[in-house]
Amino acid sequence: MAVVKEFKDIYLDKHLFWNPQLKAKLKADLDNFLEELPHQEIDQKKYMAVIDDFSLADLGAHFKRCLKHIMENEVKEAQLHKEMDSCFQKLLTVFHELLPRVATHHCSNECGVMSYVLTHCFTCLVRTYTCNKKYRCGERRIQVEMDEDLVLDCALQWHKFSQSVKKYIFYRVVKGKLQPMSSSMDSFLVKKEVNVNDSGRYRCDMADLKGTVSSYLDFLVQVVPAVGKTTWFPRPSHTTMTVPLALGISSRAPPPQADFSVWIVIGGTGGLFVFIVLAFLFAYFRRKKGKEDEEDDDDDESESESGSSELVAM
Repeated sequence: MAVVKEFKDIYLDKHLFWNPQLKAKLKADLDNFLEELPHQEIDQKKYMAVIDDFSLADLGAHFKRCLKHIMENEVKEAQLHKEMDSCFQKLLTVFHELLPRVATHHCSNECGVMSYVLTHCFTCLVRTYTCNKKYRCGERRIQVEMDEDLVLDCALQWHKFSQSVKKYIFYRVVKGKLQPMSSSMDSFLVKKEVNVNDSGRYRCDMADLKGTVSSYLDFLVQVVPAVGKTTWFPRPSHTTMTVPLALGISSRAPPPQADFSVWIVIGGTGGLFVFIVLAFLFAYFRRKKGKEDEEDDDDDESESESGSSELVAM
């Protein structure tokens, strides 16, 4: 592992160059821990002295994070030995937790051919194993409404633990013959907006890149009329009725109600406008009449003054 080499040859050499004895001891402790790790006393039913790639990757990731933590925090001499011991204990705990998973997943397939790669903990030899069972993995019955999407999911629980490169091939079964539909790494197929003609049998094969089938699954699909949607009734081909035949639609929804809100708004706006115009005209004519009354009063006063002047003159 690159991080182990970096920790031993770079980090320890840099921080303990002036203390060669402690540096040599910590390097030896690290090597001894890695050599003794596979020789743990674990229940034989849980520990098979082998480890799969998934568990090995998890174990390596934990160990890498632990050493990176020491290097990134620049742990000095006083705490370095203590931090390494803590790192070893954490890795042992993870090791004890991961190994039972290997035994649990061993030949966990209920059908098909399961492939897995195991690494021997003592010799580090890597070998590929298979667990062979019946190829057919049953039948799934699917009911889908008309105009909806049909989803065929071919994934089984043990597929993710099978370490061979997988591809999924979907077929339509017509009169006992397989008609290819798609082939990809995706374990599901989506068929858009199905109709009654899409009812029938389908099949999905899980195979390797060479096309060797590891398992297959059958699907029985039934397309049914949509519930709660409008249904248009077809016009009959012939009829003996003498009156016109009126065909409508079947729907649970009530007929739409008339919406008078727009007319109410228009009427209210128009009424307000008329009221404003009338108020303006009323104010205008009232003001005009007031001016005329004032002019008449002025004329009367002028005539009165003229009459008085004539009387004084006489």
